[in-house]
Amino acid sequence: MPGSATTRPRRSLKRTTAAALTAAGLLVALAPSIARADSSPAAASGASVTRSVDAAAALPAGTWWGVQGGRTTANYNEYFPGYKFGCNGDQRHKGVDVGAPTGNRVYAWGRGRVVGRGYDPGGYHRWIQVYFPSVNMSLTLGHLRDGSEMRVGTTFNKGALWARVGTKADGLNHAHVHFRAARGNHGAAPIGPCEDMNPFILWNALGLPS
Repeated sequence: MPGSATTRPRRSLKRTTAAALTAAGLLVALAPSIARADSSPAAASGASVTRSVDAAAALPAGTWWGVQGGRTTANYNEYFPGYKFGCNGDQRHKGVDVGAPTGNRVYAWGRGRVVGRGYDPGGYHRWIQVYFPSVNMSLTLGHLRDGSEMRVGTTFNKGALWARVGTKADGLNHAHVHFRAARGNHGAAPIGPCEDMNPFILWNALGLPS
C-alpha cells in the first residue's frame, strides 16, 4: 500500500492481493464458460432445448450459419420501417438473413429431409423446406439459386449441400439466404411470419456452436 510504514498493513495487503489473484484466476478459468452462457443464442432467447445426437459432425470451415463465406445481414425480429413480410403488419423481420456471393454453398445444419420446395416471385423466390426429426423442428431457406436445391424427399446429414446462394435479384437487395424456423414438421408450405420462432433455437437444438 503506497505510503505505508508498518508491516501489518503489508501482510494484510498480501493476503488481500493473494485472495484477489486467486479470485481473478478463478474468473479467468471460468470466463469461457461464462461467456458461452451469456452469449448463447438459446440463453438470450430464454429457450430450453434438447441437443441432437448429430452434434459430433462439424460444418465446413469458413461457413456462417452453414453458408460459405456468409455474414449476418439482418437479425431475427429486427424492425424495418415499411417491411411488408412481418406478422400482422408489425414490420419485423421474422428470420435471419445471411449474405454471401451468388453461388456460394449452403450446408445442412443436421440430419433431416426435404419436405417442401417451390418458387415465390414476391417473397422467398426459390426456397426449400427441411425437417429435423431428432428435434422436431423445421426450417425454410429462401432466396436460393434456381436448380441448386435438394429435391423433396431427399434425406441428408450435417454438412451435405442443401443449395447455393441466389442472385441479388432473388434476394431483393443483396444476395443472401433467409432462414425461418418453426416447431414441428411444418410440411410442404414455407413457414409464415406468424408461425415462426427464432432460428437460433433450432441451431442450438442441433448442437451447433454458439
